[in-house]
Amino acid sequence: MLNTYIDTEYAPEKCSLCSGTGNAESGVCEACGGQGNVLVAQPAIICPLCSGTGNLETGTCRACGGSGWALL
Repeated sequence: MLNTYIDTEYAPEKCSLCSGTGNAESGVCEACGGQGNVLVAQPAIICPLCSGTGNLETGTCRACGGSGWALL
């Protein structure tokens, strides 16, 4: 399912922080809000800072919000 917002198409992609489960160590995944998917601008681009993992050594990647996808 594609959604269009202001001439940009978005589609659900699996959340990298929780691997699509919707759950994190502390409960509900903060990146996807427990949905397991996040809406990502298409074409989808893996976050260059965390290489799509959603995590950095210091914790959740703030560049992508933990989703693993570049936010354009």
